[in-house]
Amino acid sequence: MRRFTTLIFTVFAVVFTAIHAQEPRQSVGLVLSGGGAKGIAHIGVIQALEDNDIPIDYITGTSMGSIVGGLYSMGYTPAEMLDLILSRGFSYWSTGKIDPNLTYYFNREAESPSMFSFPLGKKSAAADSVPASVISPQPMSFAFMDLFSAYTAQCGGDFDRLFVPFRCVASDPAAKRKHVFGSGQLGDAIRASMSFPVVFQPISIDGVLYYDGGIYDNFPVDVMRDTFAPSIMIGVDVSTEDLGPQTTLMDQIENLVIQNNDYELPADEGIKLKIDLNEFSLLDFPAARRIYQVGYDHAMSMMDSIRGRVVSRTPKSTRNLERAAFKSATPYLRFDKVEVSGASPRQNEYIKYLFRPRSDEDTIGIPRAREAFYRAISSGKLQDLYPQAIYNDSTGLFTLTLKAAVKNRFRGSLGGYISSSTSSFLYISADYSTLSFRSLNAGISAWIGQTNMAGMVNGRIYLHTPLSSAIGVQAVVSRERFYETDHMFFEASEPTFIINHEYFGRAFWSFATGRLGMVEIGAGYGALRSSYYRNNRLDSYEQGRIRSELKLGQAFARYTSSTLDAPNFPTSGHSYMAAAMGMIGSGQKWVQGEIKTRNYPTLGNHFALGIETDIMLSTRKLMDTYSASITTAPAFIPTPAANNAFHPALRANSFLSAGLIPVYKLNANLSARVGGYAFVPLRKIEEVGNDTPRYGRWFSNPEFFGEADITYNFPFASLTGYLNYTTVPGAKWGVGLSFGIYILPPKFLR
Repeated sequence: MRRFTTLIFTVFAVVFTAIHAQEPRQSVGLVLSGGGAKGIAHIGVIQALEDNDIPIDYITGTSMGSIVGGLYSMGYTPAEMLDLILSRGFSYWSTGKIDPNLTYYFNREAESPSMFSFPLGKKSAAADSVPASVISPQPMSFAFMDLFSAYTAQCGGDFDRLFVPFRCVASDPAAKRKHVFGSGQLGDAIRASMSFPVVFQPISIDGVLYYDGGIYDNFPVDVMRDTFAPSIMIGVDVSTEDLGPQTTLMDQIENLVIQNNDYELPADEGIKLKIDLNEFSLLDFPAARRIYQVGYDHAMSMMDSIRGRVVSRTPKSTRNLERAAFKSATPYLRFDKVEVSGASPRQNEYIKYLFRPRSDEDTIGIPRAREAFYRAISSGKLQDLYPQAIYNDSTGLFTLTLKAAVKNRFRGSLGGYISSSTSSFLYISADYSTLSFRSLNAGISAWIGQTNMAGMVNGRIYLHTPLSSAIGVQAVVSRERFYETDHMFFEASEPTFIINHEYFGRAFWSFATGRLGMVEIGAGYGALRSSYYRNNRLDSYEQGRIRSELKLGQAFARYTSSTLDAPNFPTSGHSYMAAAMGMIGSGQKWVQGEIKTRNYPTLGNHFALGIETDIMLSTRKLMDTYSASITTAPAFIPTPAANNAFHPALRANSFLSAGLIPVYKLNANLSARVGGYAFVPLRKIEEVGNDTPRYGRWFSNPEFFGEADITYNFPFASLTGYLNYTTVPGAKWGVGLSFGIYILPPKFLR
């Protein structure tokens, strides 16, 4: 059926071509410059040309011009190109972020305050700890294979056989020259052409490392002239004009990299469209629609001149038939073989295993390949995993080749949280990991801060079973201090208000529940010690500290899932946690359950509405004293800033809480939010007489917390300025600054 459809389209295309063969025919070459996101204007120009039946017979492009030109040469319409750039997928691979919905949650590294990691041991090197580019190449690598491989197969690797003959320009700095691609893997050629230094990782082709073509030829008029010799050229220049000293980092890099380029197009050879896009930056992809419109409007303003020079016309009907015929002959991207190289034989075998077909299939398609690819990189153990699709003419199927680069087994991490209040800490960790059918993750971590001090040792062995599973152990020693105040730039002084210590260990078995969920079942034993002043009043220091201790055995089951784009200040995604625990020891026994949800559905391009809930139910009895009861009770902590001080009114053994958080996303990294939260203890823990506890009335004494913040999410941390309000103790306002990732070590009872 597919072959019959192709035949029909081909016959119609031939007929239409024959009908117009007698008409005078100029050949038209379209030259597209580089310019980052400003190159989206090329799409608007192409749309204007199509709207006026201006033919495009050849395309040459550099950098973003090569992406637009390559897509058009494959038969993409301007509308399809714009839809691609506006898509969710493009926003991820163009920024190097991994779509949380594609990660394999079970394999994902546990959340931590780490900001960057580096290799340890004999093979470590300073250069290995610095990424080759600001933007991670892995999401782009798979996206380019998906986009371009089938069209490479369709044209047999000859760019002259594409829907529109195409050339793109890359740079070979080692040889100090440009390189023109007219054959090979189309995706690799375009990837080489757009590998802007620092921003995108360069690509190696046949042993040569290629960078952005704009270094040596950002406006490939000469390539068009020398290769295709069209009757007339239309050149589109979206490069940044020299505006003198540049203040932004990207502008400075652009000025350093793009030098001594020739942007001339002689009037007797064609028409040049110089489009003013200086208000936009190289990475301003969120402004795609505006940039597209600027390109379209500029081309339309020049259309009389273009139509006066270009006498040939290609009717829309003819162009659409030819495009449909070309696309119909493009093979489906489906794989019957997988080959892995670059790692050890055992590691290669393991990665290949992830890409195995399902039990009822002999081949895999793109959805299955994408699932396996992101499962492989979710662990964070691969420095790179580069995919290519090689077409087999005899079978009509592809071989998926994967070149892996594995990170050093021994790695260190640094991170933490810097706050204007008392919550700052430094985070240090050392980890050992292997990549195999029975992978091992082991590590030691430390939190060093004024309020929080902790050490953790953990290990996990992944089992080679049909159901993804693992066994693990964890041991934690921690000290948490609370002060009477959480004022900005507070300097701690003794005596400390409350000190809580935890010492515990636990073992668990975990298994995956689909791609986005995980269940843990385990048991543990811990000692919880609290030191505090009677009645929690600073005027009673002379009475000396009171100490309490719990020694408990624990059994637990927990389900977790998360697609949040940031742990502290998310703007999209969701997280779910449901846990049940049973505790026994120190003359007590109880069970508790908790369900915690965080949902951030998007409402248009710039808005999200966060909805958070936390329900804790417990059969726990009160301890001998009010102080011991309240200091060991679970706390309501809706934001990092809410944990700066000890608030008895925000602690309870059982409670309900909810928050509504409207978020306005100014751009991909900057957001503003205003959150309102309510906390309702099922029965408040009250003090009667001299440190005697009792439960209060049901659903009494609700408390409220509100916070407004402006946050900039870097790839490795968040910078936040906040203003908050809490109803306890009394109406109280707080203001502060923070930088980092606020993630504390695990706690025994939550």
